[in-house]
Amino acid sequence: MKSVKKNQQPFMYGDFKQAFTELKSAIMQKAPYVLLLGDSGLGKTTLLRLLASQLDRSRFHILYLCHGHASPSGLARVLAEALHLPLSRTRAETSRMLVQTLKNLPTRLLFWIDEAQLIRDDTLHELRLLAESDLDGPPVFSVVLAALPELKDRLLAPHLFPLWRRIHPRLSMTGLVREEIEPFLKDQLYKQSIGRFSEEALSVLFEQARGIPALLISYASFCLKSQTNGQISSELVINLLDQFERT
Repeated sequence: MKSVKKNQQPFMYGDFKQAFTELKSAIMQKAPYVLLLGDSGLGKTTLLRLLASQLDRSRFHILYLCHGHASPSGLARVLAEALHLPLSRTRAETSRMLVQTLKNLPTRLLFWIDEAQLIRDDTLHELRLLAESDLDGPPVFSVVLAALPELKDRLLAPHLFPLWRRIHPRLSMTGLVREEIEPFLKDQLYKQSIGRFSEEALSVLFEQARGIPALLISYASFCLKSQTNGQISSELVINLLDQFERT
């Protein structure tokens, strides 16, 4: 029997649920910029996918970018291709076409950038200029930046601070709390397997994984596969995780 269940819905732990609720509220209110920060493995991408599945596609057009190395001209090209617009000779001409098209769209464009800590500074600047290029009205599309916490320091730099002060809400995900470990693992793994961990062993898993859901699944699954029978103690978890880190 495999330890990890298949086709699981995301576990709505407290941190995840709060971020989901606030992000959905911001999008429904047409917030121009939203920032979602959190370490790898906390479920930022899962949260975006869950939200996308619940949005009314007659009201929102979602453009998802999962690589952040695009140049300013590349950014304009991505938007133009998504809207089925021809590329003009100059970036300025392409931008004008984009703005006019976005103003006339029957839906609100949501530009969701995952792994946004990889995006270049000049591209972030261009993103704001495009969104705010209609001087007579609000930003013509919304931007959601999902990134590692390091992006915050870059946005606080003087040349990007005009973007930072426009971002609301600014959401952070930190992971599970200790009381959520057992229900989380029961939800994601086979319930009968979790009973093999002592309370102390679960505490060790929590501490070693720092409350990060993806790490907890990896660590717990490794322990269950390595020790197929009997109770799993805290000492055994420590030894098994030492092996895990060396593999």
